[in-house]
Amino acid sequence: MTGIVVISHGNLSLELLETVTLIMGEQKNASAVTFSPKESIETLREKALNEINKYIGSGGCLVLTDVLGGSATNICVDFIRMENVRVVSGVNLPMLMDAFQNREKLAVKELSQKVREGGAKGIIDLNDFFLERAKKRK
Repeated sequence: MTGIVVISHGNLSLELLETVTLIMGEQKNASAVTFSPKESIETLREKALNEINKYIGSGGCLVLTDVLGGSATNICVDFIRMENVRVVSGVNLPMLMDAFQNREKLAVKELSQKVREGGAKGIIDLNDFFLERAKKRK
């Protein structure tokens, strides 16, 4: 089973995992790594690496970070060289739910693609969505 590590500024990663637990139930092999302004980049890197190392031997690790160009993502550049580690930035709830739903049946590389697609599909302009539905009914 692929391990999931969510890394974010503040407590976003914790909140995302708690929300998934609320919707899908308790999830094993998942970790949240938080980052506060009081911490150094090196501290963040160490915390992230400790969590990633927990999952490398058991199906790999999918790392989801909050934003491209931010500290949480920048520290992961070193991790992409590791075998069976994939890093995807721009984490959202649909991505995380897709990760948990598919991590037992997809290898980490395929899982990273699946969550990227799921994340994009989860972004919907409701105005356009309902307009399209109304047009189809006519």
